[in-house]
Amino acid sequence: MLKRSVSVLVALACVAGVVAYQAHAGTKPAPAAGDPNVFVPSPKFYTDLSPSSRTSIADAYWLQMIQYYGEHWKTDHRFDALPAMVDLVTTLSPRFKQAYFFSAFALIDAHRPDLSYHYLLAGYKANPTDWHFPFYLGFFAWTYAGNEDRHHVAIVAADYYSQAAKLPGVLPSVARLAAALLAKGGEKQKAIETWAAIYGQGDKYSQQKAIAALDALLPPGKHERISAVAALRDLMPASQYSRFVGAIFRGYQ
Repeated sequence: MLKRSVSVLVALACVAGVVAYQAHAGTKPAPAAGDPNVFVPSPKFYTDLSPSSRTSIADAYWLQMIQYYGEHWKTDHRFDALPAMVDLVTTLSPRFKQAYFFSAFALIDAHRPDLSYHYLLAGYKANPTDWHFPFYLGFFAWTYAGNEDRHHVAIVAADYYSQAAKLPGVLPSVARLAAALLAKGGEKQKAIETWAAIYGQGDKYSQQKAIAALDALLPPGKHERISAVAALRDLMPASQYSRFVGAIFRGYQ
């Protein structure tokens, strides 16, 4: 027990020295383009420390990471050490949500959207009830997937948006994004069902958007549309279904 306590104190002293040195260096006037290759220790160095100590270290390096990003964004736009900083902070403090969100976009400037996606996945695993994680995963999948099949990418992004839409506190627009991307991905029936659920659960604006989208997705023929709409009855409260039918068949004789 004594040996462990001593080793922890030594490790903390080393950490304090490294952070203090870097913080002191950060107070000096920066050259036109500062050195992007700053020393970042491996998270493995701190595995024997208590959770509270690891969190404190993560907080210190979080401030250093913000400073590092700001300095290089203003000068040479080189962020060589940023991936290691992100790994250190999020590994030591996996429930530090803002670190993931900031890092996801900062890593774009480091030309590493793949790492943005990687760390958002890690953040989602550590914080499974926060809708922002699947929302940003959907955004990054759709925006930075490169030359992959866009239909497949749309379905992947729609799945993340659908996951986000089920979590507490989510914005109403997220479910609408999921429905729109399902249609882009060729999942027409899933898109129809998602829009119908949005109509049943949404506010007036969401209902208007749902009717407009469904009018384009449902078959135009009256008899075919009647059959398709009847299959959606269980996706909304009975009290709203009659209004839904009236809106969908407006203009039909």
